[in-house]
Amino acid sequence: MEFTRQVIQTNPNPTYVKNENGRFILANDAFAELHGLTVDELLDKGTGVFDYSFERDLEVLQKNEPTSIEEYYKLKNGEKAWFKTTKKPFEQADGTRFLLSVSSNITLLKQAVQAAEDSAKAKENFLASISNEIRTPINAIIGIARVMRKGLLNQDQEGYLDTISSIAENLLVVPNDLLDITKLESGEVKLESVPFDVASVLSDAVKAMAYKTQGQNVSVRFTEPTETLPVVEGDPFRLSQVLVNLMNNAIKHTRQGEITVTVRHTKMSDDILTIECCVEDTGAVYMADKFRNISDILNKEQSITRLYGGTGLGLTISKKLLELQGGKLWLENRKGQGNCFYFSVPYTLSKKPIAYSKEDASIDPEKLSGLHILIAEDNHLNELLLCSQLQPLNVQTDVAYDGEQALAKANEKEYDLILMDIQMPKLDGIEATYRIRNKQNPNRHTPIIAFTANYQKIDRERYRLYGFTDTLLKPYGQSKLYNLILRYTGRNISSPTTPSQSLDKEATDLFDFSGLGNLKDDAMFIRKMQQMFIDTVPGQLNELTEAVENKDLETAAHIAHKLKSTFGNIRVKTATEEMKKIEEFAKNRSNFYEIQRLILSVREVINLVVEAFSEQLQATK
Repeated sequence: MEFTRQVIQTNPNPTYVKNENGRFILANDAFAELHGLTVDELLDKGTGVFDYSFERDLEVLQKNEPTSIEEYYKLKNGEKAWFKTTKKPFEQADGTRFLLSVSSNITLLKQAVQAAEDSAKAKENFLASISNEIRTPINAIIGIARVMRKGLLNQDQEGYLDTISSIAENLLVVPNDLLDITKLESGEVKLESVPFDVASVLSDAVKAMAYKTQGQNVSVRFTEPTETLPVVEGDPFRLSQVLVNLMNNAIKHTRQGEITVTVRHTKMSDDILTIECCVEDTGAVYMADKFRNISDILNKEQSITRLYGGTGLGLTISKKLLELQGGKLWLENRKGQGNCFYFSVPYTLSKKPIAYSKEDASIDPEKLSGLHILIAEDNHLNELLLCSQLQPLNVQTDVAYDGEQALAKANEKEYDLILMDIQMPKLDGIEATYRIRNKQNPNRHTPIIAFTANYQKIDRERYRLYGFTDTLLKPYGQSKLYNLILRYTGRNISSPTTPSQSLDKEATDLFDFSGLGNLKDDAMFIRKMQQMFIDTVPGQLNELTEAVENKDLETAAHIAHKLKSTFGNIRVKTATEEMKKIEEFAKNRSNFYEIQRLILSVREVINLVVEAFSEQLQATK
C-alpha cells in the first residue's frame, strides 16, 4: 500500500483513487493543490470538504466504463489551467471496486485551439460586418424600387427601375458568396433533409433566373426529364443554389444564344436516386487547352475570373456544396459550341409525401388595420421602406433610430409588435431586447422580431434565446412581412413561466439526495452539506455574476462547472441544466445575454433551496 501511495504521490499529474462509495482513499499533492487543499484534508472524512465530482464518479463506477472529460481550474496564483481527465473503474480479486482518475495539463493545447478559433471568429465577424454594411443600403434600394413600381410610371421610368434593381441585385452577389465560402470552410453549413420534387425545384430555379436575360439576345430553356422522377429526401435549397450559381455563370458569359438546363436520372439502386443535371450555354468557351476541369478553372493563375470578370466564387461554392452532399461537378466544352457544366448528386428516395405550405400570401389591409408597431432601425432608407410598406395596411408606426430610443419608446407605451434591427448605434438590438424582456415595461411580452441582413449570424433558435419571437431576414417580400405581423399579432402572448412559478417550495420538488448513495442516510453529513451550500453557493453565484459582467468568461466557465456539479449532486434539476448551458456558452464565448438571463433564473431557484435548507436546519436544532 505504501509503495502504491508513493507511486501516486510521485506522479506529477493530478491523480486520485476512490472506493465504490465515492470516497477518496488515495490522492496526490498535484490533485489536492488544484482544489486549494492538502491530501490529508481530502482523505479526512471529518473536515467537511465538499466533493464536486462525487456524483459523476459514482456514475462512472455504476456504468463500469472508462470516460474522459475536460476540466477547467483557476489556480491559487491566479493562472488558469485546463486538464484532460481520464476516469477508469477497476476491481480487485475480492470483488471490491475502485475508481482511478488521472489528469493531464492541456492548457497550451487549449490556448492554441482558442487562438485559432479567435482568428476564425475575427474573420467571420469582419466579413459579416462588411456584408451588413453593403447589404443594408442595397436592400433598401431594392425595396424602394419595389414600392415605386406600384405607382404610375411611364415606360422610361419602368426601365430605369429595372436597371436600378438589376444593378442592386448583382451587387448583393459578392457579399453573399463571401459568406457562403466562409460557412463552407468553417463547416457551419448544415444540410436539410426534407421530401421534395427534384424537377420542380430545378424548374422553379430556371424560371427565377430567366428574368436576368430579359432585354438580351439570350433565351433560357428547361428540358424536363424524360420520365417522372420519384420524390426524394435532401436539401432542395442547396440544389437550387447550385443551379442558380451555374446559371449566373452562364448568363455572365453568354452575350447571345441559348442557355439550356437539362435534368435526368443516371441510376437508381436500392433506395438511392442519383440525378444528373447539365447547364449548357453558347457563350465563351473555357479554352479547353488551359481549363480541362473545374480545378483548372479555380486554380490556374490565368483564371477565368481574369478573362471574363467576376469573382469565380460561384463555381467554388457549387463544387463544395455538391461534394458536401456526395455529388460532383465537372466541365465539358465543345469546340466552337460553348460550355456544359454537369453536376450529379445522390438522394435517398423518400417514404414521406411532400409537405406543401398552406399559408395564404394574399394581403388584406383590413386584417392589420389599427395595429401599432415600433420600428427600431437606424438606416433611414430601410425605415422609409418599412413605413411605405406598412402605411397602405393602415398600420400606425413609431420609429426609433438607435437602441436607446427603442428602449425609451418601449417604456412609454405598449405596442402590438416591435421590429428590432440587430446592428444599431448606442445600444444594439440584442441588448435592447434583453432589457425590454427583463425589466418592467409595457412591452415585456410584446412580440419582437429580429430584423437583420446578416446571413452569417442568422440562427433563429439563438435569437429566440436572446428574447426575440422570430427573425425576418433582409431582403424580404411585403407578403412575408405581412404574414409575420399577422401571425404574431393575431393571438394573445402569454407571460412565460418563471422558475419561481413552476417550482413548489416543498423540498422534495427542489432537490433530491438519492444521488448521494449511502450518504443520503447520514444525517450529520446532510446537515453539514446543507450548511455548506448556504454558506458557499450564493457567494459563488455572485462571483459568477461578477465574472460575466466583467466579460471574464474563462472564470465564469470555471465557476459554472463547479456549481453544475454542486447542483447535480443534490439533483437541483433546473439549476443543473441551466448551469450546463452557462458553462457551454462561456467556454464558446457566445450568447452573453442568455448567460445573464440564465443566472437570474438560477438565482430564483437557489433562493428557494437556501430557504428550504435553512428551514430544515432550524427544525433539527
